[in-house]
Amino acid sequence: MKTRFLNSTVLLFILLISNTLSATTNDTIFVPNLQIEVRASYGFIICHHHEMKALSTHLPLFEISLDQATFGRKSWQSRSNYPTIGMSFLYTDLGGRPELGQAFAVIPHMTFHCLKSQRHQLSFKLGIGVGYVTKTFDRVTNPKNTFVGSHVNAAIELSFDYNYMVTNRLGLKAFVGLTHFSNGASRSPNNGINIAHVGIGANYFLSQPKQRLPKQPSDNKQYRSWKKENLTFIFGLSLSKKDIEEYLGYNKTWIVYNFQFNALKRVTEMSKFGIGFDLVYDNTDKEILAHKGIEFDDFEILKPGINAAYEIAFGNTSFMINFGCHLSGKDLCEGRVYQKLGALQHLGKGVFVTIALTTHYGWADYIGLGIGYRIH
Repeated sequence: MKTRFLNSTVLLFILLISNTLSATTNDTIFVPNLQIEVRASYGFIICHHHEMKALSTHLPLFEISLDQATFGRKSWQSRSNYPTIGMSFLYTDLGGRPELGQAFAVIPHMTFHCLKSQRHQLSFKLGIGVGYVTKTFDRVTNPKNTFVGSHVNAAIELSFDYNYMVTNRLGLKAFVGLTHFSNGASRSPNNGINIAHVGIGANYFLSQPKQRLPKQPSDNKQYRSWKKENLTFIFGLSLSKKDIEEYLGYNKTWIVYNFQFNALKRVTEMSKFGIGFDLVYDNTDKEILAHKGIEFDDFEILKPGINAAYEIAFGNTSFMINFGCHLSGKDLCEGRVYQKLGALQHLGKGVFVTIALTTHYGWADYIGLGIGYRIH
């Protein structure tokens, strides 16, 4: 099961990389506007649980990126104020603490420009990728490391950047950021590694940057109607691996199945709102109920849920947010209210692959990998 989970993660990650480096049909890495960026920062691990404070530490982070500044070849680029798309490699020694080891990450990212003039730029950077931590929790050899229970983790990067263009090809920047490593509760413990940091960097265009194409006039009136071209129906099935150490013991995992349906109405060229339905079968619920001595049948394990849904698309990649409530279920110890944050990579002819994090009241429950079909 661990091998299948890792292979699925790598497959989806490769697809995300492909879309990042070729975010549109024509804007590939072989056209202008490629740039190299290097960043160095210093920060500390946020110890949000008491048991984590024993390994509190300060640490440096280093990052190198290959980026492409979009210039409006596709309409969504100008609608998003010409974001920069790229791929980063990140390294930190986690403060040199032997219990924590080192962390590496490869992170596809997108930088949104809040304010951009000829010389000055204020931006927000968001990246989601795969990380590897060399040291994990072990009851015998490493009991103090309650940060992560697995080597392979999701890596999330957020930062607010200020960039000053010294020339039209060279820029210098300062930033404040947050980097997060977590396995989404697929292996306990999973307190996560949260690193707050500040730093400096430089970026350099490999050739003369191409000028932006002018924005096309935007008219959302065409999306007001309920015609079929403005409606989207999404069907998906995902599988997750979940660890509940307090009931099953260390190093045991169970599968969660999630069928999902979303009916969406387009409101702008990039955005859609709608309603969703989830049907979850969580095998850990059976173990929890058995542990508590509560009788049940398989039908009672099902947890139907209804939610509000929002999707925003950037080329062939879109992001989905769902906020909902479980209508029933024999075991609702995590709570009725749930949230989902997912990324969808569209493969063509309506088929997509997806990765999504499900939380209850903001606490991670599981990460699901799946496949689905979209009807426009």
